[in-house]
Amino acid sequence: MTVLDKYFELSERASIDSEAFEQLVALFADEAEVQPAGARKVMGKQAIAQLYRQFFENYAGMQRIWTTRKTENGLEAIWAIAGKRNSGELFAMQGRHIAEIDAQGKIYALEVHVSKAS
Repeated sequence: MTVLDKYFELSERASIDSEAFEQLVALFADEAEVQPAGARKVMGKQAIAQLYRQFFENYAGMQRIWTTRKTENGLEAIWAIAGKRNSGELFAMQGRHIAEIDAQGKIYALEVHVSKAS
């Protein structure tokens, strides 16, 4: 199992399980950066924790499927998500995550790309 697989697995529970949330944040290097789709890049573990805390506050009951592969610089995951916003509205998305991994096996750069949303 890759660190990106762990990321998606923990994301399944992180909105309702504080231990899973902490484990998710721990997958990132201290100086990591995340480039969310359509938003500003966040840098540093504290900012990343806030980004994911806000994400999980806005979405509930998500179901994810994904597949990962190794790339020249790290890992790539192709994914699809279906879920429910806290407003009650249903949504579906698909896209990919591109991760660069440091020597300790932590994520130090993550790009999120959404190719289709409804």
